[in-house]
Amino acid sequence: MVQSMVLNSMANNEGYLKGPITRLFEKVAKWIGLSSNAGPVLAALFMDKYKTSNRLSSDDICTITGYSRANAGLIISQLEALGVIEGQRDYDQTGRGRKRVLYSIDGDFADIFNLGVKRMLDRLSAILKDITTIEKIMGGSEDTLTPMLEDIKRALTARMDELEVVPSTRT
Repeated sequence: MVQSMVLNSMANNEGYLKGPITRLFEKVAKWIGLSSNAGPVLAALFMDKYKTSNRLSSDDICTITGYSRANAGLIISQLEALGVIEGQRDYDQTGRGRKRVLYSIDGDFADIFNLGVKRMLDRLSAILKDITTIEKIMGGSEDTLTPMLEDIKRALTARMDELEVVPSTRT
């Protein structure tokens, strides 16, 4: 009963999940390399973490977001694979059958921010590898491309040096 009241409160929380909070977490989802569809799930899990510190089942997530079980399940799997959320069997659940899994955010926002920074560093590193490949193919014969490639490398390495992964507050 209490869980139901919390879910209704979260789902109707003055439009937050359908407004600015959802838009914020849609951007966060894109930042870490997921579809913006993961935004409402992230929003629900973060709001639950800070509001009640409870865990949500996939059915709870479907109720809050309005997603189908298949869509919510796919997003949950992606978030688990990235290490953003963790699932835990609900051994307090009574009855027969498989125990449901309850999900919560694993860590804090710094951990999610770090995923985006790492993703960006990976993309910049891939560009540097492409430049190195071009230089190897050229073998120093294309004098007109060399200054351009050197300029690109300088810009990329400067940005990569500026980016850093923020330490997590996990204990």
